Amino acid sequence: MSSTRDVPPDSSRAFTAALERIGIYAALAIVLFQTLYPLLWVLFGSLKTKSELINNVWGPPTSPILDNYIQAWQMAEMGTRIVNSVTVTALSLAILILVVTPCSYALARLRFPGRNIVTGLVVGSMLVPPQVLAIPLFMVARDLGIINSTIGISFIYAASIMPLSIFIMRSFFMSLPFDLEDAARVDGAGRVAILVRIMLPLARPGMALIIIFGFIEVWNDFFLAFLLLRQPAVQTIPLGLVNFFQQYDSLWNLYFAALMITTLPVILLFVLMQRQFIAGLTAGAVKA
Repeated sequence: MSSTRDVPPDSSRAFTAALERIGIYAALAIVLFQTLYPLLWVLFGSLKTKSELINNVWGPPTSPILDNYIQAWQMAEMGTRIVNSVTVTALSLAILILVVTPCSYALARLRFPGRNIVTGLVVGSMLVPPQVLAIPLFMVARDLGIINSTIGISFIYAASIMPLSIFIMRSFFMSLPFDLEDAARVDGAGRVAILVRIMLPLARPGMALIIIFGFIEVWNDFFLAFLLLRQPAVQTIPLGLVNFFQQYDSLWNLYFAALMITTLPVILLFVLMQRQFIAGLTAGAVKA
């Protein structure tokens, strides 16, 4: 009489689980290395002298030099450009939220003729590269007199990010149950009250998601800033970095220091809003 083993032994299953765990951690380690090492490389380079950076390209600095950050701040005129970038980014995000919130709510919860057409146009506009619109955009900005205007470029930035933001927030509003609106309507709440008091608090992950995406897009943008901001007094950080590199192309240690100064706000924003960001990536994917 022969017996078969339908279930593998506990030791075999434990060994298989250990191999799977090792494979997962190895893959995560590779991704983590690919993500963090370029940032660490720039950080190491920003703390070296020019000669040490040439002789020791990939390793950490032997004796960190913090004076590189002071020199980079002064030579690249980072103070003025950071103020300009903060102003433009804050105005762009404020305009974006004020416009995207009612638009996405209307597309998600209201029934009106042409709603699907409007949604299709929003999705279709996401496929248009900004380089195609460079010439007409510059001509319109010139006719409106918003060349070299931080307020003018803030409206343009908000408009460029708006299609993706509407698409994301629409998905969030569609994932919320309609019973909440019905209960609020029974209590006498209007559309505005329902949106402000009920829907927006529940859609905070989506708001955080579009804020992070919008911040990164505006803060790092070079194309529109180069197209519309010609005067040095109104230029943002990406333009300042390019000008700094063109003037001092051999001072890589100072250039790395300037890069770290501009990267820190993005890292800080993500650290502060990482929970909302992760929730935003998953919560709005229920419906589309």
